Amino acid sequence: MEVSIILKLTALNALCFLGILSKDIMALEPSFDVPIVNITVVAGKTAVLPCSIDSLGDFKVVWTDRWSTLLTYGNRRIINDDRIMIERPHTKDWNLHIRDVHYSDQGNYICQINTLPIKTNSVFLHVLVPPTILDSSSTDLTAKEGDKVTLTCNVTGIPRPTVQWFRKPHADSRDQHKERVKTTIHGQYGNQLSDDHCLYTVSHRAYEVETTSVPIATIIGHDPVVNNGVGINGEILIIHNISRYCDGIYECVAFNDVPPAVNRVISVMVEFPPEVWLDNRRMGQSRGKETILECKVTAFPQGVTVWRYQGQDLINSDKYRVEVYQDRGHMVILSVRIVNLTREDFGQYSCFASNGFGMDEETMTLYEFIPASKAQPVVTTTTVPILSTTVSKRNRLLRPSIYDDKEFVPYNPSGNGHNPGNDSLSDGQLFGFKCTGAIVRICAQYSMNNSGTTRHTGMYNSATLLITLICVLDVFCFLRS
Repeated sequence: MEVSIILKLTALNALCFLGILSKDIMALEPSFDVPIVNITVVAGKTAVLPCSIDSLGDFKVVWTDRWSTLLTYGNRRIINDDRIMIERPHTKDWNLHIRDVHYSDQGNYICQINTLPIKTNSVFLHVLVPPTILDSSSTDLTAKEGDKVTLTCNVTGIPRPTVQWFRKPHADSRDQHKERVKTTIHGQYGNQLSDDHCLYTVSHRAYEVETTSVPIATIIGHDPVVNNGVGINGEILIIHNISRYCDGIYECVAFNDVPPAVNRVISVMVEFPPEVWLDNRRMGQSRGKETILECKVTAFPQGVTVWRYQGQDLINSDKYRVEVYQDRGHMVILSVRIVNLTREDFGQYSCFASNGFGMDEETMTLYEFIPASKAQPVVTTTTVPILSTTVSKRNRLLRPSIYDDKEFVPYNPSGNGHNPGNDSLSDGQLFGFKCTGAIVRICAQYSMNNSGTTRHTGMYNSATLLITLICVLDVFCFLRS
């Protein structure tokens, strides 16, 4: 009985020991401490692929790439690539470091533990590549007016870069802002983008991106859409039937959200025949003076530019001074100064320009200017008649007036001489003249109200002036006699 009890206890203790040992063994099984993750890095930078393991014990950790190539074993690098190494910031960390990442490094990497079965944890590495413009892209070129010009901007990058096209005039132009296409049309080339002078088409599908510059337009697929803030997208830009107004600096900008953006500048020059402009077609000047004739010539390349008079080219001499000034763009100003003008200098002058693509000529007239003579003042004479009077009239001037100095002479509108009658206005006031003097009677206009007081009106009317003039003439005649 005692023996059996002892055996039973021994067996029970053995089972408990085995259970505890099995539990400890299960607790020491290694496990990954981080979930499966994806890592994105820009080419040229350092990629850190994490691998953290709990309870590793005596097991080993290895890293392999997408081709199952053994990269590391424990702390040691196996592959012959010094860009790769194991970094262990903490005891349980077995991070894989890849310096100077290449796009070819992109793919799936596996962290493994040599348990049975093998335990693995995957990390996918994404590599972004900034845009690059290839040397096979277009360079500066010169075309003839009417040609079709193709500009290419070959780019690489991950993700695929967006190529935007911009245009601005050459540096010697006054307008330096970038231009964009203003309208969308449908023509013989299919869907096109056109501004006032230039017709464009592009090739590849567009990816819209933000830009702070003022662009030309954007193409989505093969359908052109005008969109402020986005330029024409596509690696190939075609300028149809190019004109002198389409020359300038073309710039392709490549961007794929991986800085920095890159650009290439292409200078496009357009050859075209001359155009001549005259600001004035008629100009006048006096003899003996000097004058300056000017014309503007636009051409590329510049050729022969001269002023002509009576079929002869004008050159520098004592009579003429010819000068050429460079203006904006392809424009020059040709001037000729003519000194000491004579009769033979007046006539038709022409500005002539030519190059290998054509010629142009404009004519103006120089005429003699004769200033108007000053008007002479006109002198007129007036005969004043001499009036005479009789003795009776002179005696009448010597007689005292029938009115004294304080007497009020009513005005008689009937014209029958003095009438002491009461002529009144509508307001009850009496109106008349008050005269003074024995020989020369000076009369002033007065009015009298109902109270008997008189008031001077402050002005002479026509009757007053007439009476005064008659009195003066009578005195003049009396003294002359």
